[in-house]
Amino acid sequence: MRGAPRSRVSCVFLSCLCSCLLWPVVLGTITTSQRRDSKRSTAASLPSTTSQALSTSTAHTSTGTRSTAAPVPPKPEKGVPLFPYGPQAGDWECVRRTVDFTSPLFKPQIGFPLGSSLRDSLYFTDNGQIIFPESEYQIFSYSNPPLGGFTGQDPVALVAPFWDDADFSRQGTTYYQEYETLYDEYNQLVWEVESWIKMLTHTWNYKARWTLKVTWTHAPAYPAQKTLRTNTYQAILSTDGSRSYALFLYQSGGMQWDVTQHLGNPVVMGFSSGDGYFKNSRLTLQPVWEKYRPDQFLDPTTGLRGLQIYKLHKEGKPNYRLRCLRWLKRQSHWSGWGWNQVSCPCSWQQGLWDLRFQPINIGWWGIVNRQLCSFSSWRGSVCCSYGLWGELLEGWRVQSPWQIDQELEPQNWCCRFNDKPYLCALYELRRPRIGCAGYQPPRPAWMFGDPHITTLDGANYTFNGLGDFLLVRAQDRNSSFQLQGRTAQTVSARATNFIAFAAEYNSSSLDPIMVQWLLEPNDTIQVRLNNQTVTFETNREGVEGQEMFNTSGVIMIRNGSTVSASFDGAVTVSVIALSQILHASCGLPEEYQNHTEGLMGFWNGNPDDDFRMPNGSTLSPRSSEETLFQYGMAWEINGTSLLGKRNDHVPYNFTPVFLSQLWTNQSLGENLTSTCNGDKQCIFDALATENANLGLHTRQLFRRYQQMNATLHQYPPSIEGPGVVKAYMGQASLVNYTSSSENITFTLRDNCTDFKLSENGMLLWTPRSLEPCPLEILARSAKDNLLSALKPRMVVCTCQAESQCLYNQTNRVGRSSLEMAGCKCDGNTFGRFCNHSKDPCDEPCFPNVKCIPGKGCEACPTTLTGDGRHCAPLNNFFHCWNKTCPENYCYNQGHCYISQTPTCEPACTCTPAFTEDTRCFLAGNNFTPTVLLELPPRIIQLLLSEDENASQAEINATVAYRLGNLDVRAFLQNRQVEPVELPAIQASGKYLQHWKVISEFQYRPGGPVIDFLNTRLLDAVVEAFLPQVPQRKWKRSEGPRNNVHFHPISRSDVLSVMAANVSTLKNYFQCNGYKDYNLVFSPERGFTCVSPCSRGYCENGGQCQHLSEGPRCSCVPFSIYTPWGQRCEHLSMKLDAFFGILFGALGALLLMGVALFVFLRFRYFSGTHYSLDAEA
Repeated sequence: MRGAPRSRVSCVFLSCLCSCLLWPVVLGTITTSQRRDSKRSTAASLPSTTSQALSTSTAHTSTGTRSTAAPVPPKPEKGVPLFPYGPQAGDWECVRRTVDFTSPLFKPQIGFPLGSSLRDSLYFTDNGQIIFPESEYQIFSYSNPPLGGFTGQDPVALVAPFWDDADFSRQGTTYYQEYETLYDEYNQLVWEVESWIKMLTHTWNYKARWTLKVTWTHAPAYPAQKTLRTNTYQAILSTDGSRSYALFLYQSGGMQWDVTQHLGNPVVMGFSSGDGYFKNSRLTLQPVWEKYRPDQFLDPTTGLRGLQIYKLHKEGKPNYRLRCLRWLKRQSHWSGWGWNQVSCPCSWQQGLWDLRFQPINIGWWGIVNRQLCSFSSWRGSVCCSYGLWGELLEGWRVQSPWQIDQELEPQNWCCRFNDKPYLCALYELRRPRIGCAGYQPPRPAWMFGDPHITTLDGANYTFNGLGDFLLVRAQDRNSSFQLQGRTAQTVSARATNFIAFAAEYNSSSLDPIMVQWLLEPNDTIQVRLNNQTVTFETNREGVEGQEMFNTSGVIMIRNGSTVSASFDGAVTVSVIALSQILHASCGLPEEYQNHTEGLMGFWNGNPDDDFRMPNGSTLSPRSSEETLFQYGMAWEINGTSLLGKRNDHVPYNFTPVFLSQLWTNQSLGENLTSTCNGDKQCIFDALATENANLGLHTRQLFRRYQQMNATLHQYPPSIEGPGVVKAYMGQASLVNYTSSSENITFTLRDNCTDFKLSENGMLLWTPRSLEPCPLEILARSAKDNLLSALKPRMVVCTCQAESQCLYNQTNRVGRSSLEMAGCKCDGNTFGRFCNHSKDPCDEPCFPNVKCIPGKGCEACPTTLTGDGRHCAPLNNFFHCWNKTCPENYCYNQGHCYISQTPTCEPACTCTPAFTEDTRCFLAGNNFTPTVLLELPPRIIQLLLSEDENASQAEINATVAYRLGNLDVRAFLQNRQVEPVELPAIQASGKYLQHWKVISEFQYRPGGPVIDFLNTRLLDAVVEAFLPQVPQRKWKRSEGPRNNVHFHPISRSDVLSVMAANVSTLKNYFQCNGYKDYNLVFSPERGFTCVSPCSRGYCENGGQCQHLSEGPRCSCVPFSIYTPWGQRCEHLSMKLDAFFGILFGALGALLLMGVALFVFLRFRYFSGTHYSLDAEA
């Protein structure tokens, strides 16, 4: 009984041990069953790691099965159709059966905006480009596009709908048609193009003025003899003169070139302006096979397939050629205007006395020069510009006197703001230049003092009649004019003076005009127009102190106590109030000669017959004062005059005093007339009124009128000589200028090193550069110090050889008066100036083929054959050309091609996320995310200053150049460039101009770009505008210069306008098309699309595979465990391991039991024995 407890303990111990060992067995059995059920339920959707085809059969497909069934990708919808082309559409055909050819040269009258330039000519090639050459002799076909597309540093300006090496030597052709709609002509195709542009660019006010349609049909790839597939596509260029666009259309299913059979020339689509503005097609970064199928490309911005649109202009600029041409179309020739009857005064001094002309400021002309304008309803209006010394610069005609600025705009469009002199010549056919040849000053007559009258022919007499008198009445076939005057008794003297004048003007083109001048107290004048009081306004366009009133047919100017009126630019009347007397002068045009009557005499150039009576009889000018008084009274107005009824009483028998009667008191006369210096008018007035001051005023007025008459008949010296000066660059040209006047000295207005002018008029021009310097020859008279100016046209030839110069085909250099002759290159030269010798290396060779100057391209690469410019696979490479890929061979948008192997096996080129596993089934590669179009730019504002008087275009080009060359190339464009205040003059005498520039930079997924734009950009900009090392000399032909020197800026001059942090940018980058890819950012790499497989998606050693529907884990057993779960996150013990442990544990337990039993038995027999009773 003593061994019973030990036996009970042993049994309990064995039971516990068995329970501990058997429980995992039960649990493992349940777990294994669950894992098997789970695996069985997912077997259909989880192919094995070796599977290369997606299984779509039954759910019990084993992991080792390979299925050939696959989902069929959707067929691309039909794209935008091409515009009608071919002979039936009126197109011209252009083709030559050679490897390369070019089209005729197109020369739009209005030019074609491309980038920042206005191009003059263009042509297209067989290789899918439209090229804008520097000259008509620089014509190449450029077979090989640049690797990687356009960069902004491209030497050739071109538009490329499909730039690759084509070969029309055996088949295919091109069609083209040019559409010019300068004057709103309707064309159905142009209208449709406008509609596309308006819809796709939201440019609703677009109106095409020039359009070019080019169609490449069945274009074969090089070499044509081995080409089975062709391309058909179309390009449309359209411009409204300021803006330009390109439409690329690709025939649906018509783009058939096989990239695997056309090695080495990845196609380029887009454009480059040649001055830094460019854009590549969205297909540029796509796989090669997609680039060669633009007809199947769905543009995400337009939602259209087979259509691409490009904005070719960098910024819209006014097209002055177009404005000029449209204006010319609306105008008739000048001969019907009667403008041959009007000229400019020959000097400013002469014009100031010609009251038909009024001083006026016109727009920007008033900054430096002075202007005189005359307005006429029937012969047009004329404006004349004068220099600082009063010399006539030029005259021009306008139709409307009230729209002078608008009238001058066409002259700027045609002659100043464009570089085509022929447009200025066309303008001058409609608006001939006006000089002073044929200028006839007005013939004035004067009435002053107690009245002293000088007739139109210059006869002088005194008439002291009392009443209303006809001063002059005249008429011609277009108009009539009369001037009447009213006199009153001068205080108590037996003399009279004028107190009122009235003028009436009638014209076939105007309503009747009547102006009255009425004397008021304090030497003021009341003016009435058609019986209405005139209110003068400050003349902002005239000289300081003037007031003006203008209306149809008459312009009146008040200057102190003087009021002048110009009637229809023909008749002038000027009235001055002095000493409570009205004094007047009147000027008539030449048309009234031989048609005048009245107190101002009969005007025919002969003063002897001036005193013609109303009955036709004539008095001698030597008649007595009494007789001449009777002559004057004969012109008294008996009826109602223009001045109306008098309010004062007029004695019926008033008889004035005559000069002979005034000399009776000689001593008194000498005191009153001592200041008259023998002037009869002064003596009469002083004696008649016993007022010496009145006599002195009369003398001053008479001297003034004499000065006016003398100045009106003083002419500056003439200049005779050629109006065009021609010279060859670097060679002296000698021209002689003369004058018919005496004592003349010739000088140049501006000192230019290229010009030398002797005092006797010998001009020597030796052009050394194209820097414009105006040539203006001045001739000064030593007698009266009057000047004349002549501005000859300057034409310089810069061709390589003088024999190549075309002096009759010129372009203006900028907006200067310097013109550059065209060049006619011979067969061995090309370029704008024929300064390049033709060389085989002028056109690029095949990629990676070197060109040796003077010899040409070296041999094609070893696997290709050709002449080095055109290369194609060797003949044995073409044995697979009739092989095609199995349908849907590649998955996930992979491109199938036939490998050039002896067996012609199909192969796949995969998109970035998929590994090239022969069929594009497995993903997992990291790739750059897609950038949304709404991605905001990085915007900064710069405050700059310069003293070089740079233009807005030059500031824009210079800032773009500097920002485009920062350490990280992310500059996009300058959104705004504008001056912020008026120029200030520095101590050096230069103008300091301040500019505000708002610049945009483009975020990209790359980490360095984001970090640079957000943290280092502003400091980098400050550093970029430190003083620069001088660059090479800029040429005007290169467009706006980019080497403006700015004053150094500080950090406060660079402001951050808009920046986006990482969390904001994340919303604009997407991992499109790849399920479960994560957008990950790191400062070093930026934003990257990362597969979960590369970030430990599978646990416990599971193998990750990223399929098209997302990542999948293949759990791999290890040690004694088997992972399980979607991500292998669970662990289970293997069955064989379990049973091994179980039987091992049972064996160990059995051994332990045996050992225990032996131990107990040994103790039992070797120890003391007790009886049960004793225990009890």
